[in-house]
Amino acid sequence: MQKQSVTVLRRRQNILKDYKLLRIWEVIYPIGIYFVVTNVVMFVLNLVHTMTNENYMIYQIIATVIAFPFIYAFYRKEDGGKMANLPRTILFAAAAGLFGVVLNNLIGYTGLKETSQSYQEVSAAFYGSTLALEILGTCIIIPFLEELLYRGIVYQRLKAFLGVKTAIVLSAVIFGAMHFNLVQFLYATAVGLLLAVIMEQEGLGAAMAAHMVTNLVSVLRSETKLFHFMDASMTGSVICTVVESVLIVVLLVLAFRGGKEK
Repeated sequence: MQKQSVTVLRRRQNILKDYKLLRIWEVIYPIGIYFVVTNVVMFVLNLVHTMTNENYMIYQIIATVIAFPFIYAFYRKEDGGKMANLPRTILFAAAAGLFGVVLNNLIGYTGLKETSQSYQEVSAAFYGSTLALEILGTCIIIPFLEELLYRGIVYQRLKAFLGVKTAIVLSAVIFGAMHFNLVQFLYATAVGLLLAVIMEQEGLGAAMAAHMVTNLVSVLRSETKLFHFMDASMTGSVICTVVESVLIVVLLVLAFRGGKEK
């Protein structure tokens, strides 16, 4: 009788182990497919015409568009979350845009950007094209697909498996890790936390809008003089960072309060 109980217990443990492995695999393989498809496309394009910083964004846009049907096929099986409310989406997007500025400032104070060669290479590639292409790729097409993948699929599957809080953290860490350098890991992980919270609070549409605005602010700051006043001096930068941090809190409080009142 005792042997039978031990056997039954082991069978249950094996079933549970297999179930956990299956759930982990369900999270990982859409990311793997996205990574393989985009990199294969980039490789083929590079064979056709050598990739440079000037044409990198065009190649990235093409690769992302080709990867879309693969990712959407997975997303169709998921719960899309809540229907976004426009006023709250605007508040979340504005907070995310300011959050990106603050993060860039804080990371900039550490000197990591200047010492990371991999970050310098990625930055040169992403900001080596025309402003119009950078906005189209970095601010619209790429964040759209990344949100579909990392919040629409990865976060949703982690949430079903591990719960909201753990899913928010893990999805953000995965999002950061897929950027493959320390500077972007820190930045993308922090942004990923906020985007997952927005996804949970307001749905995928709001997370997409927030991601797009965050990237748009980064592109405009890098490619135009629109935010030059923030970088004119260390004192000015610190003051702007503090003021922006306060505004972020205000915007998020208003957004969350609006969500509770609906």
